[in-house]
Amino acid sequence: MALPNQKKQLNLVRIMGTGVNAELSLLFGLSKIKGISVMFANALCHSLEMDKNVKIAELSEKDIETIEACLTNPVKPADIPSWLFNQRKELVTGDDHHLITKDIDFNKLQMMRRIGKLKSYKGQRLKLRLTVRGQRTKSNFRRSKTLAAMKAKSGGKK
Repeated sequence: MALPNQKKQLNLVRIMGTGVNAELSLLFGLSKIKGISVMFANALCHSLEMDKNVKIAELSEKDIETIEACLTNPVKPADIPSWLFNQRKELVTGDDHHLITKDIDFNKLQMMRRIGKLKSYKGQRLKLRLTVRGQRTKSNFRRSKTLAAMKAKSGGKK
């Protein structure tokens, strides 16, 4: 019997460099990886002909390698439709890709740099860390919460 102050240890399985809780089903465990939605995970399970309700702890090493191989390049081995990918018609090559984990952050940074160099309206707003799509900014999207809290404490005085 576990003592009340002992924490329950989670069994983690590494998939694509992300620790996934082994108690989850395959469908929801894959969706914990950044860049994989539940719909994409469902399509992946269907194309690899794996049971989506099986626990991740019950998967063999070969199954995990198959999943990782399909996640690195979902276009070739799997028949996943291209409308599920998160980057369609890439700017340089025109190919469809699905980005996962750190590739998403890197791609977003490159996109922001490219738009910033164009000096378009959207690029200028992104550089200033303001909203891009016409939202109101008077009451929402406050960046500095600490400054507002200090003003509220002092009664509005500097």
